[in-house]
Amino acid sequence: MKFPTLALAALVIIAVVLFAKNGLPPSGDTATQAVAVAPLPVSPIRTVTSNSCASDGCPVSCEDGETLLSAFCIAGTKARFADTLKLAKGGVAATCGMGASSVLMYCGRQ
Repeated sequence: MKFPTLALAALVIIAVVLFAKNGLPPSGDTATQAVAVAPLPVSPIRTVTSNSCASDGCPVSCEDGETLLSAFCIAGTKARFADTLKLAKGGVAATCGMGASSVLMYCGRQ
């Protein structure tokens, strides 16, 4: 083995040993260190779906504190805006006609 390769291998081994030694807690200290984890961001937009359109027209509405952003009636591979929007319990509810198989609605948190 050539001297520069041997010297580089020795430096790598020394670095690994020092890193492993310094990365461990002191001997006799078995306490676990707590790691602070940032909370995941919550999306301001929530997706709501309903698949009961054939029987009741898929009435869907957003929860309290949310606003209806958009609603789509889905029939096969086609989508269109909701057939009916109406006020219900202080919010807006969307419904689809009998030809729709499902509804996809987006609600935004305020």
